[in-house]
Amino acid sequence: MRPPRLTLALAWLGAAWRGSRAWSVLCAILAICLLLSIWIYTAIRLDDETRQALDRARIENHDVATILGAHLDDALEASPELPPDLSFFLRPYRDISRKARGRIEIMNRQGELLAAMENGVPTMAPKSSAPHAMAPLLEQRLVAHHGLLVRVSQDQALVLATLAGMRRRHLTQAGLLSLALLALGGAILLAARRRLQWQRRQSEGEQITLSLQLAQEKSRADQLAAHDALTGVASRRRFYESAGGKLLHARRSRNHYALLYLDIDRFKQVNERLGYLAGDALLHAVAQRLQQVLREYDVLARLGGDEFVVLLSEVASEERVAAIASAVLAALRQPFTSIAGHEIAATASIGIALYPRDGQSVDALLSSADSALSAAKTAGRDGFRFHDMALNLSSARSLELQGRFATAMRDDEFCFHYQGKFDTAQLRIVGLEALLRWDHPHHGLIFPNEFIGLAEESEAIVALGNWSINAVCRQLAQWRSAGLPLSPVAINISAKQLRDPLLPETVTRALERHAITPDLLELEVTESCFIDDISQAKNVLRRLRALGLTISLDDYGTGYSGLSHIKMLPIHTLKIDRSFIRDIAIDRNDAMIVASTIALARGLGLQVVAEGVESGEQLAHLRRLGCQQVQGFYLHRPAPPAAVAALLAEGRPALAYAM
Repeated sequence: MRPPRLTLALAWLGAAWRGSRAWSVLCAILAICLLLSIWIYTAIRLDDETRQALDRARIENHDVATILGAHLDDALEASPELPPDLSFFLRPYRDISRKARGRIEIMNRQGELLAAMENGVPTMAPKSSAPHAMAPLLEQRLVAHHGLLVRVSQDQALVLATLAGMRRRHLTQAGLLSLALLALGGAILLAARRRLQWQRRQSEGEQITLSLQLAQEKSRADQLAAHDALTGVASRRRFYESAGGKLLHARRSRNHYALLYLDIDRFKQVNERLGYLAGDALLHAVAQRLQQVLREYDVLARLGGDEFVVLLSEVASEERVAAIASAVLAALRQPFTSIAGHEIAATASIGIALYPRDGQSVDALLSSADSALSAAKTAGRDGFRFHDMALNLSSARSLELQGRFATAMRDDEFCFHYQGKFDTAQLRIVGLEALLRWDHPHHGLIFPNEFIGLAEESEAIVALGNWSINAVCRQLAQWRSAGLPLSPVAINISAKQLRDPLLPETVTRALERHAITPDLLELEVTESCFIDDISQAKNVLRRLRALGLTISLDDYGTGYSGLSHIKMLPIHTLKIDRSFIRDIAIDRNDAMIVASTIALARGLGLQVVAEGVESGEQLAHLRRLGCQQVQGFYLHRPAPPAAVAALLAEGRPALAYAM
């Protein structure tokens, strides 16, 4: 129930507002009436001035016609014939014609012009009449002798044009008077509004104070409900709200969402040995470390006791989820100092559930993660487990590979297989692409789709890329020593390596070390290299091109590049992704895309390479479209250097001789 004083204040404020609104409407009506009066008076005055000007012009025409007619009547009364030149009679009216901008004409019975004067100048030209012009002001007089007709006319538009200055003056006066009236009215309304606002602020004082108190209480209640009082992280209720909203977005995302259920190992012993205050201090410290490790948009909450839950959003792969879980465990392994005067070494166990594989709601994911947490504790604690057992094996292998990159490069466990590129006309070899492989001592040959992502996450990709450049140059030198004809070799460059400003120097050193000319080395970049910073990538590519290297844009059509990127980038070759080649013979859309890409590249002066050619039908179709170079299993499968030597020696694949 409102206090009586507040009720009275609100009632008075409503009445004042209604009164001020009526006053404003009345003032607006009065101002409109005054403005209408000003402009009506101005219009009447302008109309009156126009009529007076036209009347004066008519009187002038009448007087000139009358006087000239009488003059001609008197002069020709005794003359049996017309004088040859009647313009003599118009000379006295030269000043009048010039001043009035009018025309004086003398005509015979047949309407022939005998003499005329226009704007004070004698003329025999007929009077010109502009289309859509106003009717002229005309006066005529008949001269009895010899049947002559005197016509005096003025252009009505010219007469009205003389009033332009007067019209501007009247309109300016009306405009200034209107502005003054509006300014005065605005000042009055502003003063009235300010007075009303001042009165309103005074009357609203109690209401504002009460509203602020209520808002503070509501905010305090929401804060207590949304955050855990002990750790400051989100509460169970807030977690359900935030996680539910993120899972709605997850249905439209191509990335992974994961729920991590975390439990502190042997937390009960801390409470029993050091007391509940030490246990609470440890929980607060654990929450702080978790916040430092996790990303800002991940949702962290405490469910109760020593249990925490995390929802990871927009994660690129299951391996990345495993890497985050490992980082959380590593952060918690560091000793906690100054916990109630003690140093505590704590570990944790984590159960992981993936959306939507292990559940499509928060409750379902929590249930799956809780089951995985039990498996992690059973396995010996201080570890994590996925709900899907197959992912546990995969994550273990990924962690093993991630930790072995430096050793693998040092021991030359990485190697290259080479795939040929051929011209479509004669199927002669025009280049090779170096495809990285990992010859692991325990797992055998591993393909790049399994370890390149791990190298990028562990920041080893730049070192691996530099190793690749040196290894390809070394292989080219070995083929040259064997007397084989050399073809350019293409190496794939990652986005992180392209952002390395030292890349041109790395390439230069490798070329000089093995005495390889720059035209034998080609760098392939994908469209994803230009998402973050296209300007830096473009500068590095320009420096590489200045060295004499060939630059190719790989997997064109699957990324984010548009025509503007292709035009700006210093590239030589466009490689059409295999996904457009696969159904080119049966899918009209793919065929149109490939044909358009080929036409675009030709217009920009670029070479075109079609990847993934796996049949003679695809090759024939690409030939008809004018594709210049092809690459794929149909012509040559990736092979180790020893097997590629025969291809370099022959210059053509075995298939070419059979065709």
